[in-house]
This record gives sequence, structure tokens and C-alpha cells, in this order.
Amino acid sequence: MRRFVATLFAGLLLAVLVPTPGSSADVIYGVTIDGRGLDAKRHSAINHDGVIYVNVVRAVRAFDGLLAFGRGGSLRITIDGRILHCRIGSVMAQLENGGTVKLTGAPFVYNGDTYVPVASIATLAMARYTVDTKHHVVRLTLGANAASEPAPTMPPETSEETSDLSPLQALTITPSATADALGLHARAEIVNTTSKPYVMAFAGSQQFVFVVVRNGSEAWTSQSSSAPPGPSKFRLDAGATTTVTSDWPGFAKAGPGRYSLRVRLLRAIPIDTPPVSLDALAPGPPSPTP
Repeated sequence: MRRFVATLFAGLLLAVLVPTPGSSADVIYGVTIDGRGLDAKRHSAINHDGVIYVNVVRAVRAFDGLLAFGRGGSLRITIDGRILHCRIGSVMAQLENGGTVKLTGAPFVYNGDTYVPVASIATLAMARYTVDTKHHVVRLTLGANAASEPAPTMPPETSEETSDLSPLQALTITPSATADALGLHARAEIVNTTSKPYVMAFAGSQQFVFVVVRNGSEAWTSQSSSAPPGPSKFRLDAGATTTVTSDWPGFAKAGPGRYSLRVRLLRAIPIDTPPVSLDALAPGPPSPTP
């Protein structure tokens, strides 16, 4: 496990920022990840006002992420490269790319521990979760193990969601690319693998964009700052296929290196597909100037 990092800034007084929960309606929950217990001496989650929250320090450590506490009760949560900025007492949060998202509940401090909605952690970690109200347990499931789990009870991002499956569970997204003198030509085939139409909402007009990584750093994305504002909706019939494409003219001049391509779904918290190597297409050294 990589090193877990938590940075404390001077002047942090989280415990006095907001009233702590503790009403008779609050219920303590245990947490498991792929069957392994997250709890130490105390349970790691709590049902407060109908929302399941998880101890953010334990959760981020379990997913080998990064956590930073800042002034004024701010939190910076990083899991698998996805970054969320939130604040104690506020349901509004900020994505690293500048987008805004409304959390299912406001983070709070209880008995000296900071709690955030488990839905936010699950989305950052690309995990499914289920809530066992009988035994008071939250179960998070990752990767291939998620296919055998019951449907998650997490709320959809908007009322336009028509399935309780995440996009990467309902859709097969296969990126590929070709290259020539005009640049890189990216393509992704999207297949609805379910037996029902799949619908999901996006906060903006852009939905699926391409990201090219060179030597570990993003070198290009098809995401555009000039895209029209306003929400949009993606719909794909059962078993249907659609494709998205985009070109990167500057690829030929980008220089040699280790390249990979992925598709990013611009959800409230962006979701990336696994990368596909482009090493065979990597441009060579630039031609010498005559």
C-alpha cells in the first residue's frame, strides 16, 4: 500500500465548526470493502438524518488515497486521481476541474472524527455500495467483485437516472486510435450490455471526452472550455451501440514517450475508463530542420 498522506494546516479547529450529531435517530454502522472490515476499535460509518456517512480518514486510507485538511474546515480528497474539494457543514463541493457537485449530505465532525457521505467516497473509488439496514453494515465492492453484488442503494445523481447500475457496469466502452500525418484520431465504441435502455444525465453538454496521457501526465483532452452550458442526457437502447470520435492534430509533434488513451465520462464526479496503450502509435523524434 502506498503511503497515506494527511496534511493539517495551522489553525484547524474542525470540532467547533458545526454542531456534532448525536441524536437518538443516529445509527452507527460498520463498513466492509470487498469483505474486509474497515472498522478498527470503533465502527466507521453513521446514519445521520437518513444519509450514510463514513469516517473520511479511514476510508481514504483504505483506498490508498490522499487527504488534506485545510483552513475553515475544507477537505481535499483524492482517490485514483479523482479529486473532490468539500467543506464541513456544506453540501456543495468542487471538483478539481472546476465543476460543482451537490453532495447527498454535508460533511461533519463527530467525536473528533470527520465524516463525509459514503456515496462520495464510493464514486471517487468507482465502487458499488449496499446498505444492510438490518445488521447496520455498509458494504463497498470494487472491480470484478461488483458484478456478483446486489444492486446498490446509492441515490442517482439526478432524477433522470433510469438504472441503479453505474455507467461502467451497464456500458462497455472501448477506446482505440489511429495516427497519421494529420494527428491522432481517437474513437470509442459504447455498448449497452443491459436488457433495458440506459439513461444518465450530465451537468453539461459534453458527455464523453478523450484523454491522452504521456509519460504519466495528461498531454491532451478533447474536453472544451467553449462547450455550450446546460445539462444534457445520454440514452442508449438495450444492446445498442454508439461511437464517439475526436482528433488531436498536435499528436505528431508531441514527441516520443509512453502514451495511453482513456475515455472520461463528465459526470458530477468524472469517471475514467481503464487506459489503452498507444505505444505503437507514439510519434518519433521530430524531423531535423533543413
